Amino acid sequence: MKKVFLDSNVIANWILIKDLSEKIDEFKNERVLRRRFESISFSHTLIEALLFSDKYKVETSNLAIAEVYHVIYNEIISLRLYRNGIPLTLWSKMREKQKLTEEDKYLIRETITRYIGELEENADIINDKIDREVYPKLVLEYGLRTHDAVLLTTAILDRCSWFITNDREIVSLCKKKRKTRFSEMFKIVLDLPQNFLRVVK
Repeated sequence: MKKVFLDSNVIANWILIKDLSEKIDEFKNERVLRRRFESISFSHTLIEALLFSDKYKVETSNLAIAEVYHVIYNEIISLRLYRNGIPLTLWSKMREKQKLTEEDKYLIRETITRYIGELEENADIINDKIDREVYPKLVLEYGLRTHDAVLLTTAILDRCSWFITNDREIVSLCKKKRKTRFSEMFKIVLDLPQNFLRVVK
């Protein structure tokens, strides 16, 4: 059975769609929000297909789960700024002024905990791994940030066949011309959810 590693942004998008499925009607008349939810829906469709597949073993790691909180927090703040009509150019300044209420924090924690529990029933959450060969190469030769390099190293060392992410910069590593292609060197394919859906189907 081939292993598929899910990045935090894919899991976060799955949670957002699952949690907002009943509220999507609110956004039907808001073109920007509708397009945003359509774009993240690939993650939801893919995870739902993978969790009940007998061809693939789904994995993620503790760091990826920890990052889910940050991804969802950012999504909620961005949605709030958009709904309040704040121009995009001011988001970086206004983001710090946005405060979550205690009720908001509780609901976010409860929602994430519930869906991570559901994910754990059909996927493995493994410990993150770094080594002295793969990790340094990802940082020094490919320029990956620390957390991305840790997640990808974990997937490579655990012999995952695919690393699924919404981060196009990571996916582009497979396309860069080098003596040895990334996927050949590390025995892993980096892909977007919408592309990997074609493989799963």
